[in-house]
Amino acid sequence: MSRLLNTRRHAQGIVGERIRQAGKDQEARHAALQEAKELKSEISQLERDLTLVDDQLFSLALAVPNDTHPLTPLGPESAAVILSTHGPEPIPASPLRDHVTVCRDLGLLDLEAGATVTGSSWYYLLHEAALLEMALTNYGLSIALKHGFTPVITPDVVRSDVAHRCGFQPRDNTADPPVSQMYHLSGDSHLHHPELVLSGTAEIPLAGMFANQILPLEVLPRKVVGLGRAFRAEAGARGAETRGLYRVHQFTKLELFAVSQASQSEELMDEMRCVQTEIFTGLGFPFR
Repeated sequence: MSRLLNTRRHAQGIVGERIRQAGKDQEARHAALQEAKELKSEISQLERDLTLVDDQLFSLALAVPNDTHPLTPLGPESAAVILSTHGPEPIPASPLRDHVTVCRDLGLLDLEAGATVTGSSWYYLLHEAALLEMALTNYGLSIALKHGFTPVITPDVVRSDVAHRCGFQPRDNTADPPVSQMYHLSGDSHLHHPELVLSGTAEIPLAGMFANQILPLEVLPRKVVGLGRAFRAEAGARGAETRGLYRVHQFTKLELFAVSQASQSEELMDEMRCVQTEIFTGLGFPFR
């Protein structure tokens, strides 16, 4: 179809030249104008058809998942292999340590004000909880800097096509029809502004930093650690297991990100794992 469209556009150019050369030959000019009119109509239809096919191909391409590492077990979580465990033994779960109750008793969390101001699953962190978030962010950032990552504060709003090009398109497929998990910002369509979304993860604007660039091999790898807000619509994510500070619509996220040659990928992934291990070890958390 693309080849046919190019052929018709080429023919349109030839007809245009015939019109210019016709001069006072009204018969030749009329015939060329009629042919140009037919070509214009055909080209318009071909362009619409091609756009439709491109959109369909793009949708199919987006459905193709990323490759997994060859050592990654396939299947449910029960198929996972534990490579190492760290920290103290986990304390058994108890309803007496419900995080919402603890936060309310200590005056650290206000879900009611969040619901009034914005809606369900939005919240206010108060007192030590607000200080704790900033302290944890700076703590994680300091370890990343020690490992050579460049600090970045990312924009929280990105073009929707950037999010799609990053492969970030979470959807609630249990809804009918499926609902996008991204927040879309509405604007004046007649101003032809690009469609914008709230970033669901700092990875998206971090990847966008390197869009439309050719990076010389000698500058790779580029390691950055991005601080941003993550916004998730989380449509349909409701229930006892999502109460409080679980599956909320906004949270702060510190993201390790790297651009590298393929041959450096394994080494960088292992380095990121070491950074995370150091962060959690320093906090005294049990983790695996």
